[in-house]
Amino acid sequence: MKKTYAISWRSRIGPAAGQGKRRFGREEAERLAEELNREYPGFIHEAVNTLEEEEDDGVPVPIPAAA
Repeated sequence: MKKTYAISWRSRIGPAAGQGKRRFGREEAERLAEELNREYPGFIHEAVNTLEEEEDDGVPVPIPAAA
């Protein structure tokens, strides 16, 4: 099992946000996000797949002109 998930978090009341550096398997990351949401209600924690983010190179895809 690849460990490609990280915990992303953001504040409920301010602009603070971030993403952890440690990687987890999907189930472990989802369980940890739920636990962190219970323990720290001032923040929203989510399990995010970092592999999908790394594959996105940020280059816009051209949209063909209407004929």
